[in-house]
Amino acid sequence: MSIDVLVVLTSVVGALAGACTFLFRQLIITKNRRINELLDDRDYWRDIVAKDKGLPSYEDWYAEQHRLPPAGREPYVRQDREE
Repeated sequence: MSIDVLVVLTSVVGALAGACTFLFRQLIITKNRRINELLDDRDYWRDIVAKDKGLPSYEDWYAEQHRLPPAGREPYVRQDREE
């Protein structure tokens, strides 16, 4: 009789843990979708204002601010040695 109670109890606890895990995962997925929607909305309005003010788009501005060095051979950096 006690084994039956233990099986039922562990089954209920397992079902509750599974339900909590599922709901938490759905909460995270919904949150990420909403954040992506807000980012798209922000980018849309940012581009509208930039065009209205005659400014470069955010992507162009970001690329200008974070330029990569030209491709090819990297410059030689000499490290001074202490003797």
